[in-house]
Amino acid sequence: MNYSFDQIIERRNAYSTKWLKFSDNEVIPMWIADMDFSCPEEITNAMHKHLDKGVFGYTDTPESLTEIFIDKVKENSGWEIKKEWVVWVPGGVVGLNVACKTTLAPGEIVMVPSPIYAPFTEAPENMERGFIKTDLKDVNGRLELDFESVKDLLSQDTKMFSFCNPHNPGGTVFRTEEIEELSRICKEKNIIVCSDEIHSDLVLEEGATHIPFASFDDYNLENSITITGPCKTYNLAGFPIAAAVIPNNELRSDFQRNTKGIVSHIDSMAFVAAEAAYSNGEKWHSELLNYLKLNREILLQGIREIEGLSLTGPEAGFLGWIDCRESGLENPGNFFIEEAKVGVHDGAWFGNKDYVRINFGCPSSVLEEALLRIKKAFSQRN
Repeated sequence: MNYSFDQIIERRNAYSTKWLKFSDNEVIPMWIADMDFSCPEEITNAMHKHLDKGVFGYTDTPESLTEIFIDKVKENSGWEIKKEWVVWVPGGVVGLNVACKTTLAPGEIVMVPSPIYAPFTEAPENMERGFIKTDLKDVNGRLELDFESVKDLLSQDTKMFSFCNPHNPGGTVFRTEEIEELSRICKEKNIIVCSDEIHSDLVLEEGATHIPFASFDDYNLENSITITGPCKTYNLAGFPIAAAVIPNNELRSDFQRNTKGIVSHIDSMAFVAAEAAYSNGEKWHSELLNYLKLNREILLQGIREIEGLSLTGPEAGFLGWIDCRESGLENPGNFFIEEAKVGVHDGAWFGNKDYVRINFGCPSSVLEEALLRIKKAFSQRN
């Protein structure tokens, strides 16, 4: 089957958070991390079949979903997961919050690299826990952990490290030696790692390989919570479903206990969509990766032609982290939105106002129009 990623779909009439963000309808929304592509028929057909049953009561987790999820993780990364390690939760952000409540006692803190997806810093506050930021280094456009800063900032109260691999917003796929050093530090300080790996099936960079943090060694396996799932890979971002993989029995039991009375049930349609994605979405996934690689090249070329802007990568995902530090703009996000009419995500939300994040998970024609607008706006600056 051939899939059309060039189709432009009207989403404002579908209550789309992405497309209803801006009151000015001339603005092209390219901010939040959902793609403007139609889900493959392999998923929607399964949903139609379930819908036709007409009954949507409380639903137990299908064992078949966990089994196909385990097979997919092994196929994509080589990591062999046991069924009992998997806890399904209604979304990755839910997993981040429960992880903070599970691993941190009152007065304890989590270390969070910055810039990063804002719910990483919101989660400890939601759970009335503390956090400390360590700044990532921009090394020729690639965001990297500053291990000296990590070691300097660690205290006896630091009990968890929030890791995002592939990174959001930077798109970094962390290398073996980087994971090895982070693992060494965490082992030395007896720190648990919560690793968000939700973009791990979207590696674009030739030669880059996603390494699940927990798979690296025995310490990581027993001292980690891995958050992953189908939502970014198969454009199911609005569906409340993600997997928390927790090999440590005690840690997993505490995590499950902390969901009770707080975390809602996963609805049956989310289970159906996830299982269909993992079971039958491989062809669509392969074609999606090829399309995203082409869009990444269009974006890279376009941004590099604009004086004051730079972009390297991303190595994974569909989000570009545009460096605006040489542009002379006090508020790059506002300039993109108000002058170029391109609805980027302001970098301040992630922790650095001198960058903007742009979503290139859209038809190439839309991306090209956005780049033309950005070029025009920059050329007309006084």
